[in-house]
Amino acid sequence: MKKILLKSLLFVFVSSLSAVPLSVPNYDPFKQTQKILHAKKGHAIVNIKKKPSYTLYAIYDDSVNINKTFYKLGDKVGSCHLYKIMQDRVVLRCAHSIKTLKFGTKKTYKRAELVR
Repeated sequence: MKKILLKSLLFVFVSSLSAVPLSVPNYDPFKQTQKILHAKKGHAIVNIKKKPSYTLYAIYDDSVNINKTFYKLGDKVGSCHLYKIMQDRVVLRCAHSIKTLKFGTKKTYKRAELVR
């Protein structure tokens, strides 16, 4: 057992004497980043989709004024549907979510009951 261990250590030692050191390439990791940062942005078009914003302006019995347009229950508001009208808020049902619209300030709060 000792002979095998001694032979393997001797082999490793002799082979290390004749080993050629590896050359380390001259590599700058920030060089590629600098190329990207200073590249011209001529033809790169970024298409960013904006989320639609809804503003509740008024509630009148069975209709509401959202984004200065009147809608009734079940109407399509942008990509959502008008689901429920409450005293001070409106519920919109979208594809994957439910949005609640409230009045932004007291100036925009206009709840009106129609006289019949």
